[in-house]
Amino acid sequence: MTAAPSDAWLSVFPAPRIPDVLNYLGTTWDWLRASYADAVAFQHDEPTLTDNLCEALADRDRRLAHRMDCDFQAETWELRRAADGTTSRLARADIRVILGAPGTPHLVIEFKKLDGTTGARWQYCFDGVSRFVEGKYAVGHVFGVMCGIHPGPLADEVAALADYIRQPEHAAKLLCVANGAGDVVTLPSSAAPAHARFDTVHNRPTLTPAGPISLLHMLIPCISSLTLIAPASRPRKAREPRKRAGKATR
Repeated sequence: MTAAPSDAWLSVFPAPRIPDVLNYLGTTWDWLRASYADAVAFQHDEPTLTDNLCEALADRDRRLAHRMDCDFQAETWELRRAADGTTSRLARADIRVILGAPGTPHLVIEFKKLDGTTGARWQYCFDGVSRFVEGKYAVGHVFGVMCGIHPGPLADEVAALADYIRQPEHAAKLLCVANGAGDVVTLPSSAAPAHARFDTVHNRPTLTPAGPISLLHMLIPCISSLTLIAPASRPRKAREPRKRAGKATR
């Protein structure tokens, strides 16, 4: 089938697969950077950036133009019921993509700012990836997405982040599963090579069902606030002191 699916076709067989969603995310982010650079500059905190992105993703006209037959919801809570019948809010997902009617698969996208430091990579792994591993996100689902927001060269940060995950103590804590080559990082991504930078797989033995989850790792560029400041005018060259008439200089 070479032609784009018709609206009737999409109403019966909803479209977006994970690569479609990631392509739409990247395209929308590029539009935001081009249209509202200051509003999505790296100086803003993570919720501000993800809320801005989610509003643009959920825009009806944009969704239809990109054939995104799904909902994009910001800051949604994961609710859990305990054995005594009480419920609690376990974790809040940055952006949840919901396909079709209630009960159908959803895709959680967790965002973290990466400033090139090991501290930011620790946050990405142990306050981001770990949420999928521990079951705070995506229980019963086999895919999730981690998205890093970075103001520098993406390739450098991709390599550094992959090496950080590969460190034996980090891979062990994240319950990483090695691929056929014995690497816990599949780089480039095999699940969505055009949009994700690499994939990781993690065991989740404490959950029911206890199957592993595959995470697609996507990085998107973010303009540093420093680049948005107009360069200051060059200071004037200091004038030499005027010589007073009638006095010789030494």
